[in-house]
Amino acid sequence: MQLPVLSSAEASNSCGSACGVAGRDTVDSACHENQAAELVEVPFENRRLELGASPDVGSFVRSIDLDITVECNLRCTYCFKEKWTEHMEERVAFDAMVWLLHASGPHRDLHVNFMGGEPLLRFKLIKKLVPFAKRRAAQLGKTIHFGMTTNGTLVTDDVIAFWKQWGMGFHTSIDGTPEVQDANRPTQSGRGSARLVEKSVPKILAYRPGVCARSTVTPETAGTLVDSYRYFRGLGYIDIAFVPGGPANWDDVSIAEFESQFQIVAKLVQEEFKLGNLIHLKGIGEWAAGEKRGRSPVSCGAGRSLLLVDIHGDIWPCHRWNKRSHATWRIGSIYEQFNEASRAVLDVKDQTALLEQDCEHCLANKMCSGGCPAENLEETGSVYRRHSNACKLTRAVARVAQSFHEEMVESENEVYVKEYC
Repeated sequence: MQLPVLSSAEASNSCGSACGVAGRDTVDSACHENQAAELVEVPFENRRLELGASPDVGSFVRSIDLDITVECNLRCTYCFKEKWTEHMEERVAFDAMVWLLHASGPHRDLHVNFMGGEPLLRFKLIKKLVPFAKRRAAQLGKTIHFGMTTNGTLVTDDVIAFWKQWGMGFHTSIDGTPEVQDANRPTQSGRGSARLVEKSVPKILAYRPGVCARSTVTPETAGTLVDSYRYFRGLGYIDIAFVPGGPANWDDVSIAEFESQFQIVAKLVQEEFKLGNLIHLKGIGEWAAGEKRGRSPVSCGAGRSLLLVDIHGDIWPCHRWNKRSHATWRIGSIYEQFNEASRAVLDVKDQTALLEQDCEHCLANKMCSGGCPAENLEETGSVYRRHSNACKLTRAVARVAQSFHEEMVESENEVYVKEYC
């Protein structure tokens, strides 16, 4: 296999200390926008991998999301990704692996998560890329772990065999009962996708029984959590996450409905614990971890040790960033330069210290790190300010999780105590 061409440095980093790269907390949004605009555009056909386009200060990169395509075979009603039909060129994918190995500096344990679109549309590329990156990493004394976020509709026996061979992790996006799944996640033609996912789930769980069923909950589906939980358990899932999406679309009525349903789900999970079954329900473990830790969790890492490389080789804080509406947050390109000033707003030692709300006195402060920075930016205009509905939804989960934790500890449930305490 021919390796990607590496060039000598062709572009210097134009970010200066005047914008406070050394003192990250002082970077303001105007400086952020000005510095982002200074990046030099290079015609794609003339691009060569620029190993100088990596961090000089701040955090080294340990993980990347890799948008190997923005095409998808589903048309989810709440999707935040751009609806393009482009694929990442193979050369960009290979270059991104070499770039990560360089940008990770002294870190030896690295992670790549294939994103999309639906990444399994590029399974042929994945089969080439993973062995290449594993070998190249080993030559440098490093290890790369690969994962994937998939909608589950294209999982075949060949896919499972490849995942097994290379030890790949993943999680499945599945919203609930067939009625919920078909309404939220139709195919391009408008048909439901539940039948396709149901065919894949037995294969997936046979390979990794603990894989997560990640459900995006909308105000319209807030009343379906109990039915969806029972459906997930019927399929065999033991790790379930109900994640409210689009906080601006919620109101007090739908939030109350969500909390009521989540409380019933928690009671069902308690019954499983009493029977000796370990079930992971998102929110429960986070509360227990916060009780043990005694403080807010660390942030997700977006814009710090985690970055996205998109289909063109451009660098962003993570896959959640909308590249059309948030163009000034582009951190550079693996073919141009790394913009330290663009990243500086996020690359701070303690992001929770910059939150613009009274998080210190919030019930959920030990399990909440301030929300998704990209979602915050979309909803409030600031990466460090959450939408009020997002806070209400998190507190709803916290109330249920707190009660769950106290009852499990008081009853000395062996399964719960062993797992979480």
